[in-house]
Amino acid sequence: MPEPSAATERERLTGSAYRTGRDLAARQAVYRWQTPRHDLPGLVAERLTAVRGTVVDVGCGNGTFLTRIRRDRPDLTVLGLDLSAGILAEVPAPVAVADAARLPLATGSAAAALALHMLYHVPDIPAAVRELSRVLAPGGLLIASTNGEHDKAELDDLWGRALTDVLGTAPAVPRLVFTTRFSLENAPALLGAEFGTVETVVLPGVIELPDPAPAAAYLASYRAWADQYGAPFEETVERARRIVADEIARNGVFRVTSRAGLLICRR
Repeated sequence: MPEPSAATERERLTGSAYRTGRDLAARQAVYRWQTPRHDLPGLVAERLTAVRGTVVDVGCGNGTFLTRIRRDRPDLTVLGLDLSAGILAEVPAPVAVADAARLPLATGSAAAALALHMLYHVPDIPAAVRELSRVLAPGGLLIASTNGEHDKAELDDLWGRALTDVLGTAPAVPRLVFTTRFSLENAPALLGAEFGTVETVVLPGVIELPDPAPAAAYLASYRAWADQYGAPFEETVERARRIVADEIARNGVFRVTSRAGLLICRR
């Protein structure tokens, strides 16, 4: 899939994909059925135990992480930044609209920075990594997160099967992959350009969905990129829902393997 222009992708992210928190919440929801359950906001908060001062959550989305940190660590000043003004309307202040590659923060002003499941959306990832390093005080902490390259492969396969059924032939674009731009496999090298130590914490799991609705909602959450599939989007989502329903009828659940993780970085 060719790289979209920065302007096109920015418009897609702010005007559709993350205009509200609806689609992000649909993707987050599938983890309710994961074993083992990883309390990702809690794990991030634990890593901030020794931090004092300001924490900036870059690409904070619907505020899942900053809300938890503010609850657990009221002594910290937690600032949420996101490219989308729409999604920030749902997040308690202080928040601000900002581009990850041009952070509106003074050099060395943050004790810690978070970049959680968002760097794969940034057109210039190295520029964003440099900015995250710049705003951190000496010895500052960066916590990033992403998925492995084969995370939720069953949902990718499901989409490809549904597309093939709808089109009657193998699709030219069987799936859209974002996380491969910044995955657990290549993120350490990208972060290592600015940070002296990068620790990877892998959080594997198995998601067993007892109902087709969460799988269909997960796929439907990518509606912002529907124009890139070359197929009727809603029809494909419905076909995927029926495929999952049939598998649940046979096996009791629809099983998805998950491989996410944290990257703990210091300069």
